[in-house]
Amino acid sequence: MIRPAELKDAKALAVLTTQLGYEVDPYTVEERLTRILPTTTNGVFVSEAEDQTLSGWAHVYGKTLIELEYAEIGGIVVDHTFRRSGMGKKLMDACEEWAKANGYDEIRLRSGEQRAEAHQFYLGIGYEHSSNQKVFKKALKEGE
Repeated sequence: MIRPAELKDAKALAVLTTQLGYEVDPYTVEERLTRILPTTTNGVFVSEAEDQTLSGWAHVYGKTLIELEYAEIGGIVVDHTFRRSGMGKKLMDACEEWAKANGYDEIRLRSGEQRAEAHQFYLGIGYEHSSNQKVFKKALKEGE
């Protein structure tokens, strides 16, 4: 079952996020969900297994730039034991429906070069590879 995320899901989302290669503690996830969930520019969805444990999550948000506007998948992960079960497609469908309901005509996502299996999944559900980019970052806090 796919449903909107709730604050009570923070711990499970943090655990799932480690499968993407990101370490984040449940308190940080809860704090971020506190800011994200009430907005109309974000959608966070979770997939629940039959035993009501979370088997995946996806985050979509709107981007409005001077030159264009679109929805973007901020992240998606399906627990390794549930991959190839259709759960990822259902999460992506929820994000696409959110994007349509919020007036976006296009949805995008970014995926690291090392995620070849994910790239095949995206191509298989109708996404097209449209660009190669480099990402640059700069820490804004001292010591980071």
